[in-house]
Amino acid sequence: MEDKDKVSQIMEEWYAEMVKNNISVQPKASTILGTIIAKHLRTGKRDIWREAMNIKGGEFASWYASLSNSEKVEYEEGRQKASEKYDPRNTKQLLKG
Repeated sequence: MEDKDKVSQIMEEWYAEMVKNNISVQPKASTILGTIIAKHLRTGKRDIWREAMNIKGGEFASWYASLSNSEKVEYEEGRQKASEKYDPRNTKQLLKG
C-alpha cells in the first residue's frame, strides 16, 4: 500500500508541474509512467497473479516464459483458485424434471 501512495504522490507532483508549464500528455502515457514507477518502487514480494491479470494478451507468452519455476507454480495456483471461484462449469448441477 505504501508503494501505491508513493506512486500517487509522484504522479500528482508531475501533473502539478505540467500544469505550471502548460503542457500535457495523453492519458495512456500517464498510465504507462505510473506502472513503471510502481514497478521500480516495489519493495515486497512480486504478485504474479496481479501481473497476469494486467498483461496484454499478445505479451502473455513472453511474460510467462520469463517466470521462474516457482513463479509459474504461483501463477497456476492463482489460475486454479480463480477457476474454482468464477468458472460456471464448476457449479453446474443436474436439473430434475
